[in-house]
Amino acid sequence: MDTPRTSVVLVGRNPTPALLSALTLPHDHLVLAGSDDTLPTAHRVAEAVRARTAPASVHVMSVGPDPHDPDGVVDHLRALETVRGARPWYLDYTGGTKIMSVAAALLHEQTLPETDHPRAPGWRLYLDPRRDLLRTADPHRPALPVDTSRVDLAALAAVHGSHWIEDRDPEPVRLVAEGGTQALDARHPRLGPAARRGIIAEARVLAHLRRHLRRAPDTEVLGPRRVADPARPGDSVADFDAVVRHRHRVLCVETKTRADDVEARAGWTLAKARRVFGNAVCVLFVHTGPADPRLRAAMFDHNPALTAPNTHVWALDDLLRRLTSFDDLRSAFFPGLAPAPTETVPHPPLPTAPAPPGHHPGPGSAPALVTALGGSRLGTLTAVHAHRPARTLILSSRQGIREHVREAAARTLHRAEHPGAPPADAAHLEEHGYRDRVRFGADPVDGSDPHAVAARAHAWITGENGRPAVADLTTGTKAMSLGLALAARHSGACATYQLPRERALVCLTHGRVPLHARAAVDWSLVLSGYTPLTGPLTADPVHVDAALLEAARTALTRATADPVEVWADTTLADPERAHTARERPSLVLTCGDRAVGLAAPAWRRRRPHDRRTRRVSPGAWAQSVHAATLHLNLRCDVAGTVLALTRPGGDVGRARELVDWITHTPPGARPPEPRLTFGDPLHPLVLAAAPDDPPAPLHTDLSLL
Repeated sequence: MDTPRTSVVLVGRNPTPALLSALTLPHDHLVLAGSDDTLPTAHRVAEAVRARTAPASVHVMSVGPDPHDPDGVVDHLRALETVRGARPWYLDYTGGTKIMSVAAALLHEQTLPETDHPRAPGWRLYLDPRRDLLRTADPHRPALPVDTSRVDLAALAAVHGSHWIEDRDPEPVRLVAEGGTQALDARHPRLGPAARRGIIAEARVLAHLRRHLRRAPDTEVLGPRRVADPARPGDSVADFDAVVRHRHRVLCVETKTRADDVEARAGWTLAKARRVFGNAVCVLFVHTGPADPRLRAAMFDHNPALTAPNTHVWALDDLLRRLTSFDDLRSAFFPGLAPAPTETVPHPPLPTAPAPPGHHPGPGSAPALVTALGGSRLGTLTAVHAHRPARTLILSSRQGIREHVREAAARTLHRAEHPGAPPADAAHLEEHGYRDRVRFGADPVDGSDPHAVAARAHAWITGENGRPAVADLTTGTKAMSLGLALAARHSGACATYQLPRERALVCLTHGRVPLHARAAVDWSLVLSGYTPLTGPLTADPVHVDAALLEAARTALTRATADPVEVWADTTLADPERAHTARERPSLVLTCGDRAVGLAAPAWRRRRPHDRRTRRVSPGAWAQSVHAATLHLNLRCDVAGTVLALTRPGGDVGRARELVDWITHTPPGARPPEPRLTFGDPLHPLVLAAAPDDPPAPLHTDLSLL
């Protein structure tokens, strides 16, 4: 019977998609495949699956030490008995690197051709997180709804490497829930008034949530929980006053007795919630006293990582009065999914794949390039530099930001072809045809539909009348990358992926191709919100340590043989926005195609319209570093790295532990001698330094990295 009994699910750094797929697909045998680095995550997913289902087998495998080696990925997957025997198998390619995903999907297509298995495109799946669907590569087969009936909060925390110190409500909250305030006062007669008010508020919120959600389908409510600290056994690294799950989405609740306490804790609360439960999470702050209509806006202004969908603020009395049913609570905190994908005219199947080209078309052959626009526009620009195409098509989803990309790509082409010439202005680019060599697709593509992307890209490549062609998979969603790879395979083109860390290309057909020159990046496009800085840095020391930033800038610039450009966060000079500067790298140093962000959040904080300064906790400092890291990563991806600077002493050690915890760095995993490197952009380097004595990493020649 032509029905898969085995599922192969790729596992990356985010384990939630793999868990959902493993609990949804109808298999007897489950294979969880990760790289050597993500094997611990894959084993955690396997443990959660075994505890909640009874498949005949659950196997964890590695695709090798290099998740960017397509041949290694394919060789390891071919060794599976199911693949060797050409028996049907499901593939979920959501997790892992893009190379892992694309190589696995192309192998699936190759080993299960449609001529022998007409339903095989429906066995290749990709999680659409906006709709909770496992989308297939078969336009005639409906997507598979994600099954969350066996998901629970313990599983979501466990796959992210977290567990509770005690899986029960603490005694004071239980006392109020079971016997009211009289029971609390009888057991703890000497409890301070502030602590008493806090416990009673927590208990009231928890009782309200349980009353209205107790019988709700696919919903779970836990009381206060403390998360175990991997660096300090027996201690907690984070806590929540209540946790609510609906399907696989999580609401973490913090209860405060003063509205003023909410603003300063918001960023850390969201960071720890995401660390414990993943990105499908939001936070709710409930405070006693009257509602403050300005509080939510002040929070968003204070911390740019907070947004309306992920952060909610309610006064306790308003919450108890207005949200009085499951539907009320669900609509407030678990909004509906995006509409189902619109019905499209089925695309005709792609033609039989021709023989691949005998050699990779280098820049000298003036190839046609098709690529995608992703969240970071840097990858699109470096693709243009790497291939130097005669013509370029950029496909974007509706979320892609096109502004100024075409002109920046044209300028990148000009610099690549005329490395010694001065930068070209818009008129020169227009006059000499550089802008005409870069085009966007006429309409946005569905970023979760590889078939639609493949059809669009294939039609464009075949319309180039035999010109050598390259599909660059570096940017865009994984489904878009797979679509580009399919288009390349079925049109005789090469599919490539950039490895910025090694300044190389990986061609899926011809292997690694070195790049002999650095890309001339238009950093003004990439570093939105920054401006060139030629003079000394001016910043309020209440928000960032300006002296330390200036010392690091000077040391790195002197140590680097090539020219270094310095970019400053524009909010540093804006009195209305300066208090948010701690959430971003204050300076970004660029050297060729590399960017180093310098962040030095101050250890005291002053809120807007408040003359007092307050001490910053290690958690809040670590959260600021994490926010700065994400800020640079969104713009530079793996071409950027962050140095987080602080002066010796104080809470530096604890702050470093919390930065490691947020970034999933196991205790003891850091090298004994810190050094500045690229390739792992979500792991900042935390340095304790004095302005007059910069440590060794600040004497790094950036041009040699």
